[in-house]
Amino acid sequence: MSESIQAMRVPKATGTHSDVLAAVGLADLLASAGNTMNVRLVEHETEFKVLLDRPLDAAIAQTIPQAPGYPFLKTNEETSVPTGIADVVNYKEEKAKADRTKEAANAKGKKGAKALDTETQQFIEQETIRDDWRLLQVLNTLQGDETANKVHTAVMTLTREKFRNAVASSLANVIAGRPSGLTWNVNTVQLFTPTSAKGYSRLKPDSTDRNDKTKQKWTDPFWEWMKYRGYFRVACPYFQGQKGEHVRLLCPVPKDISVQALELVSRELRKRGIRGGAPKMDALAALRCAELLIRHSQEYHALDAEPFPGLQLSGKTPEAAISGVLITHYQSLGNAKAVSAMTTIAVPGWFRIQSGMDAQDWLAILDEHQRVIRGLYDDRSDEIALLIAYRRFLEKRGESALWALVQFMERYGAFVMKANGLKQGNRIRWVTRFTDQYFRRIVMGMNNQLMDIVKNPGFEAIARAVRQATVTAQNKRARRDKDAWREVRYELLHDIHRTRQVPGNAFVECVSEFISRYNYENARRREVTKDIQAAPANVSDEEFKSFIGVVDRHGASVVGALLAAYGSCKEKWEDNQNNGDNEEEK
Repeated sequence: MSESIQAMRVPKATGTHSDVLAAVGLADLLASAGNTMNVRLVEHETEFKVLLDRPLDAAIAQTIPQAPGYPFLKTNEETSVPTGIADVVNYKEEKAKADRTKEAANAKGKKGAKALDTETQQFIEQETIRDDWRLLQVLNTLQGDETANKVHTAVMTLTREKFRNAVASSLANVIAGRPSGLTWNVNTVQLFTPTSAKGYSRLKPDSTDRNDKTKQKWTDPFWEWMKYRGYFRVACPYFQGQKGEHVRLLCPVPKDISVQALELVSRELRKRGIRGGAPKMDALAALRCAELLIRHSQEYHALDAEPFPGLQLSGKTPEAAISGVLITHYQSLGNAKAVSAMTTIAVPGWFRIQSGMDAQDWLAILDEHQRVIRGLYDDRSDEIALLIAYRRFLEKRGESALWALVQFMERYGAFVMKANGLKQGNRIRWVTRFTDQYFRRIVMGMNNQLMDIVKNPGFEAIARAVRQATVTAQNKRARRDKDAWREVRYELLHDIHRTRQVPGNAFVECVSEFISRYNYENARRREVTKDIQAAPANVSDEEFKSFIGVVDRHGASVVGALLAAYGSCKEKWEDNQNNGDNEEEK
């Protein structure tokens, strides 16, 4: 290494999590150098850049510790551990420990489970499961342990001088855009390079012997090592399926963040139980990632959360630190697993955080959206369709993303009316409703032009009327509220959705007919009770005319979708009416 540099490039060679693992592994390697070097990862269109806080020269490269950056996995008795390898994980022992802990949890939390004696229960509770246990499980399941162990052995069996020379020459070659020159024995596996999986890679003709190692010639040992390091820093794998036979690997994509903060976010993401089917897990991962970034930012960290080093969000959005989550699904084929899907979910970037109040709004909105998603069952066709629609919203950015959210909320409002108060066994179901002011905050941040609609007094008045006649009225009726005097318009949200897509004046006529009935109902209520405050204010002629002006400017399709979405939200005052995602005993 003849000259000092402060940035290293990692090309997006595959467009998969493989590129992220390589970039994170390189950043982690450089951050391990002496004197605590601060390293940031910055995403560009075709590459990741690893930025250093001071020039990297041969002297600093010599201070990188001789360590692979991950443990050696002894999967069974036949796995021999070479002399000099100290960081060894015995897979069978760790699995037995995890199984005992799971059995204890079942015995404690489920009726009818096999009870454990007190002494055994206490012993099991004192056992500590490794933080990286799931990473090791997936490493073994997807057969990545053999090649990772080879590199681990190669690193630890070199002399200190040879290791330093190997690292220095590899870094110099990488900087120059050349192959690293390392000759370690490595294999390409689909865990670290999903494009090498069957169905994605055909580097040889069908007539070639299945044991042919042609594709290994494209494998660079240095970058494979970096991927192994990166895997243990940022990968968030989960098992799916009735027997846990499938693997879904989530990988946060750094946009502008320190490698230390990225690792801590990923660690927290692995700790928290993100459960459910594919669309639910994907959505919760992106929302949870945004929450962690705000809760642990230097400027706006919560009182019960430590700030992560190098995580600044002032004047930015969570998406400015981590752009998204790369998702790779490994489908079980019985005796093997294959890559069946790869996608990217965007981390929310709805509006900039300029103050502590903005950060509080962000956390409240993210909490509400997570409760909505958790409250949907992913084993029912209508609800999984909603989960897929929400994930589609997170797969988009900009104006198209906002429109996807509006369409989701339009459908979700009709679902709320069907689900709330529904008896299921001995429980009654109540699902979370979106809050109008939080939805307005997202609209304002993502597309300020639509605020012309949402802030219009006529639109607000009619949206309030829709809310009172649909979700609020149904909620009161389901709870047997004494004040449930209004007729529930079960068909209204469907009619708005249907007529907004019909050419002509069908939408305006639908709204006009509803307002006429709504105003009559209010007047009748006041007359019967002889109390002018017994019913809310009517929608005035001026408000209706203002609403018609909005429809003329923006079109029935846009206004109708917003009306159904906004009209099915709850107002802030409804928080005190036990209106949440809980279930009550019946």
